[in-house]
Formats: sequence, structure tokens, C-alpha cells
Amino acid sequence: MIDDILVFIFFTISTLIANWKLHILCIKPSIIGAFLFLALYILIIPGTILVSFFDFPMVMNVQNVMDKNTLDLTFRYTFISISLLLIFVSFLSFYFDFDVKLASFKVSYNTAIMLFILSALVIFIKVISIGNVPIFLAIRGDSEGAALLKAKILESTVGIGGLFIGYIFAYFPQCSLVYSYMAKKIDSKKYSVIFNLNLLLVIFYSVYDLQKSKLVFVFFILFIIYLKFTKKINYFYIFFMPLLCLIILSGAFMILHETPLGDVLSAVAARLFIGQTEGAYMIYDVLQPNLDRITYGMPLAGSFGFAATDPAAEIIKIFFPTAGDAWINSNTYIQAHAWSIFGDLSLFIAPFFVAFNILGLYFLRSIFSKVAQGYSYSIYIVSILMLPINNDFSYFLFFKSWLCFIVLMSFFLLFKLLSYLLFNRKV
Repeated sequence: MIDDILVFIFFTISTLIANWKLHILCIKPSIIGAFLFLALYILIIPGTILVSFFDFPMVMNVQNVMDKNTLDLTFRYTFISISLLLIFVSFLSFYFDFDVKLASFKVSYNTAIMLFILSALVIFIKVISIGNVPIFLAIRGDSEGAALLKAKILESTVGIGGLFIGYIFAYFPQCSLVYSYMAKKIDSKKYSVIFNLNLLLVIFYSVYDLQKSKLVFVFFILFIIYLKFTKKINYFYIFFMPLLCLIILSGAFMILHETPLGDVLSAVAARLFIGQTEGAYMIYDVLQPNLDRITYGMPLAGSFGFAATDPAAEIIKIFFPTAGDAWINSNTYIQAHAWSIFGDLSLFIAPFFVAFNILGLYFLRSIFSKVAQGYSYSIYIVSILMLPINNDFSYFLFFKSWLCFIVLMSFFLLFKLLSYLLFNRKV
């Protein structure tokens, strides 16, 4: 009990420091502060407290077969790692300005048009390459087929994708949307139509494969930009946006999982809070640290003969050996994934790599802003707010955030060059 109190005191101090530097718990948060608020204070921390101290059940009551020490261990590892992450990022913010200022955001109407056309092309190619559309299958009543197709999309076994090019399909439409929204904040009349078209396009792209979080993240990104750059906040939106996200999640559960209306809210709450943390409990309970797992998620790993398994997928096969193909993994704060590789050293390694990824994104933004200022800021906003901190440590271990930034920027610059050569026209 004393250990838990000390850990919580450490976490409280780090929160106060981070809130002072990053404006996490603020009506006008910084970009980094907004990311940390959603990823940690909404998705990770509440669920960890509820399971560890209030006996909240996990999926299929899996906590009943766990070692009792696992609950305490998960709380301590999670909160120490989060505390160190907050301190690392806060320290770096003394020397680097991680935030974005609207006054420094340069936009071009031609660029906004080109981004929208490319975004539509990217979405069209991705959806056509898959064949069946999961949301259409679910609407027609084939929820099992929709779930299986969704799993294949997540595993990248159907549809166009792969190394490098996959980042374009995953993030480019959102970058186009953010660019048009930031442009709209600067000149509402000129960019409203482009933004509305972008929004409709990205809404479809976020729901077609029934991934419940994608559309929520889209609205979250727009909401944060609204809060940051609106001179007079309409507090109706403060209450409306969470309600809209709740409706989206509820609809997804009813369509995909055929959840009865009376059980929807409890299912959403369980998924939103408990579902983001339960993978950590299972990892700490049954896995042992093994450096062989370090190759999971490594670019070109298969070409070198490495075939490590995702720890979050391993635990599903252990706890639920009869689980179907639609159940791929269990979400967890990346600390648990890092622990399955490095053991106790992960308490330092995991937060360090996350902070270093953020620092690299700042430098990439600074470098590319010299040739594509507005678009580089759009990539930066999307890259920060969508960092998968409750999913996959390999994304940070192999600096995929940097690779993603470079690919998205190269894709844009290529078409900018082609546009100039074909039309001798600046974009």
C-alpha cells in the first residue's frame, strides 16, 4: 500500500509539472497536451485505477484467473512509466516549442485543392482494393463477415498497403482535412467548401471499415484545433463533441456487435476505459520478458528472417485459445509491450522513446516547413494527436513516426513537383 501511495504521489507531481508546461488540463491545450490528455488521462489512467483498486471486471472476467499481484504490478508499472513520460516531455518543452501557432500557418488555395483531390484518390484506391466494404456488410446484417473483413484490414492482409505506402493510406486524408480546417480558421469564406468536402470524405473513410476509434479521433483533432484557435469558445461544442463521440461509439457497437440498446452504454464505457488497459494486465500476468520480441514491427523484418509475434496478440491465444480470427489483440499502454521485451528497464526505455519520437517530429516539422510550411504543420498535428500510445511500442522503437512524416511529406512534394512541371504553376 505504501508503494502505491508513493507511486501516486510521483504521478501527481509529474502531472502538475506537465500541466504547467504543456497545458494538459486546460480549455486551450497545447497540441502535445491534448494528445496526452486523451491518450493517458482518458484512455489509460481511469481504466487502470478501476481495475486495480475497484475490482472492475475485464473481458470475460479474465481477472479471476490472474495472479493477485498482477493488479498491483500493472498499476505501478503503468503509472511510473506515464510519470516519466510526462517529465521527459515537460523537460524538452523548456528548450523546444512543441505547440503550433495559427499565425505561423501559411496556406494556399491551390494546395488545399490539390490535397483534397489526392485525398479522394487515396481513399478511392484503398476502398476499391478491399472489395467488400465492412460497413455495408454490417448494415445488410452480416456482422460476422464484417468483423472478419475488418480484422483482415487491420492485419493488412487485404487491400493495398505495405511498407512506406501504408502511411499514405493511414494518415494522408486526415492531413488534408487538418490543412483545410486550419485554412478555414484563417479565411472562412474562401476555404469552407473545401473543408466541408474534406470532412464528408474523411467521415466515410473513418467508418467504412468499422474501426470505432478512427472517427472519434477525427472529431477529436478538429475539436482541439477549434479550442486552440477560436477567440470566443462556444461552450455548446464542449458538451456536444463528447456526446457526438458517444453516439458514434454506441452506433458502432449496435451495428458490429449487435449490442442491445439497453447494454450499449455499459459496453461503450467498458471499451473506452477498461478495454484500453486490460491487455497490460494479461501481458504482465503470463508473459516473460524476451529480447526476441524486439523484432516485432521492425520494418523489413520478414526480409531478414525475423518473425516475432505481437505480445498483445500472444495473450489472446493464451487466455482465449478458441477466439476467432476477428479477435486480433488486446489494447494496452505501450509500457506493457516494452516490458515484454526489456523487462524492468522498460520503465525508462518506453517513455524515453516516446519523448524522442515527439522531439524528432518537431525537428522534421521545422525542416520541412521551409518548403511546405502549412502542410508540414498539418502532418505534425496529425502525427502527434494520433500517436498509438495505447497500442504498439514498435511504432516508437523503430521511429515509425519519423518515417511516416517523411513519407507523407515526400508524397506531397512529388505531386507538387509534377504539378509545376505539367502546368508550370505554383501549388
